[in-house]
Amino acid sequence: MSYEEFLLSKVMRVPVRGRECVPSDVNPILFPFQRDLTAWAVRKGRAALFADTGLGKTFMQMEWARLLDEPTLILAPLAVARQTVREAAKLGVTVTYARSQSEASDGITITNYEMLSAFTPEAFGAVVLDESSILK
Repeated sequence: MSYEEFLLSKVMRVPVRGRECVPSDVNPILFPFQRDLTAWAVRKGRAALFADTGLGKTFMQMEWARLLDEPTLILAPLAVARQTVREAAKLGVTVTYARSQSEASDGITITNYEMLSAFTPEAFGAVVLDESSILK
């Protein structure tokens, strides 16, 4: 085995868990770079978008959740949750604010981090950790 083959054997390959998606599948209100990132995240299925402040992460996460077409739980700081519901409406995406599993929708549900214990994780096919720097 050559050294190059050895190095290539050490490369971690993460299986793709998403579905096929191209930027044109994403809402055209998003900028081209946002559509590209969102389509990539949908194809990966499990992804992190560490975009800087002001680059539209909320729109990207909404489109990711919509395109996955799975019951999705978004966890966000309390002050961000209601704002996210309003931002999603700009995309024509309905997001339900809930404080417990009984209030959750079959689509996209958002709650604040402190309420996570009131939800059943198995009820969701996808999760978004919004403003995840709060977890530090």
